[in-house]
Amino acid sequence: MKRLIGYGSVLIVGLGGVTAATVWGEGRQGNANIAIATTRLAMAKPAPAPQAVAMAPATAPGASPAPMTMPDAVRAIQNAATTKWTANGTQEPHVGEASPALPAGFTFDTAATPASAPGICTKAKRIICADKTTYVATAYINGEPQFSFPFRPGDGRGASFATGDGHGRIDWKSRHHVSSLYGTPMPYAMFIAWDEDARRGQAFHLSYDFQREGYDGFSHGCMGVGSEAVMQRMWETFKPGDEVYTYRS
Repeated sequence: MKRLIGYGSVLIVGLGGVTAATVWGEGRQGNANIAIATTRLAMAKPAPAPQAVAMAPATAPGASPAPMTMPDAVRAIQNAATTKWTANGTQEPHVGEASPALPAGFTFDTAATPASAPGICTKAKRIICADKTTYVATAYINGEPQFSFPFRPGDGRGASFATGDGHGRIDWKSRHHVSSLYGTPMPYAMFIAWDEDARRGQAFHLSYDFQREGYDGFSHGCMGVGSEAVMQRMWETFKPGDEVYTYRS
């Protein structure tokens, strides 16, 4: 079940706040108040309908507001999740919600490849570049983009859980990894050693929390991926020693 949020709308809806946790890469993966349409599959006990609230127009009276892009819609959800987390850091933002908070048209399986990227991405032999502004990661081989996909970092939870910035390398992989702290699954975990960050334990991995919550929540440092097909491809494409680079566009 997926709560679809129209990213071209000018309506917002308050999102509640499923418990999510991940420890830098060894935990469960763990979004603003926008909505034009909410879609839910039939449930044994239907969730209450959202209460939409008109957003103040961003343009002159009578003018049509500019449509919200997918990255803008995702950021809006994440910003609202951060606001809820800041107000009550003892409860995960998505608690009480029945479906993931995702923009309309969103899919876990693919994302638009960026029109431009940092030079390191187009020069490296094998690298995964993750843009923490658009929440889109792209796999490059010999400088050519191969596929792009959405991910969810930990930055919205606070500096202590922020996903590493800059350059790193895949350190090791664990196909059926389980968090040693939370006992939660982290399939296809690809752990990262950052050049400028001594923390270890952050990883790309399939995130069931991301699937369940959408962007109404965050990891504890990992880059959660919601598509098993994407993580299978990542697992088969990249090996220890291959590069990782995170940036903000």
